[in-house]
Amino acid sequence: MVEETPEAKLKRHEDALVACMAEITRLRAENARLRSSEADVHSTLRMIYGDDSQPANVRVRAATAALAHETPSLKPVEAPLELVAEVVEPLSVIVERQRARCRMIQSLPLQQREALVRGVGHESVAIGHANSDGNGRDDDTGS
Repeated sequence: MVEETPEAKLKRHEDALVACMAEITRLRAENARLRSSEADVHSTLRMIYGDDSQPANVRVRAATAALAHETPSLKPVEAPLELVAEVVEPLSVIVERQRARCRMIQSLPLQQREALVRGVGHESVAIGHANSDGNGRDDDTGS
């Protein structure tokens, strides 16, 4: 085995130190480029997975992370609801309307009231409403 001279050993270490300093300078430049305000996360990931000098596992991880931003995710879309609100009639208005109807029926002559009791169909003739179906309303909704 050949002994290395101190000068050769010093030269080898100087060469290694120069190589390390060059690598540090290169990494500082890359770090500055990646931290620049122009580069967002997605563009950084694209630079990494597009860089052929990066190891394959690093490129695969960067591509996997960037994939979520490059392709839209397919999510179910809820059908739009076509809701139509019904006008809510206050109970006090309903009660007042029914009481007025009751007072009107009670003010009818006895013969007309008896006709109302015998059948629903007679109410429209007795009260004089052509659209009444005996549901307590004067409209033609039937409900």
